[in-house]
Amino acid sequence: MNKLMPLLLVAALLSACVTRPIDYYYGGYEKAYYHAKKDGTPESIAKYQKALEDIIQTSGKKGLRVPPGIYLEYGYLLAKQGKADAGQYFDLEAKTYPESAKFVALVKTQIKQP
Repeated sequence: MNKLMPLLLVAALLSACVTRPIDYYYGGYEKAYYHAKKDGTPESIAKYQKALEDIIQTSGKKGLRVPPGIYLEYGYLLAKQGKADAGQYFDLEAKTYPESAKFVALVKTQIKQP
C-alpha cells in the first residue's frame, strides 16, 4: 500500500488540473475566408459573409460562445457595405471579449462608425 500511495497522489494531482477546453464552432470559416481573400469576387465575399452568419447563428443554437474576432469581422463587412447595424456587432465583440475593446474602438474610428 505504501508503494501505491505516491502514484495515487500523483494521479489525484494530475486529474485536478484537467479543465474543460473552450469549444468554438467555426463551420466553413477557413475555406470561405481563404477564397474571399484570394479571389476577392463578390461571390466569394458573399460566401464569406454567409459563413460568418452561420458561425454566429450556430454558436447561439449550440450554446457556444462566438469565436474571438467573428463579430468584429462580420461588423466590418457590414460597415464596408454601408449598413448601419455594423456597430452592434462591434459592440458585441467588445462585450464578449473585453480585452478587445481598445482594438474594436480603433477599428470603429478607422471606418467612422459611431
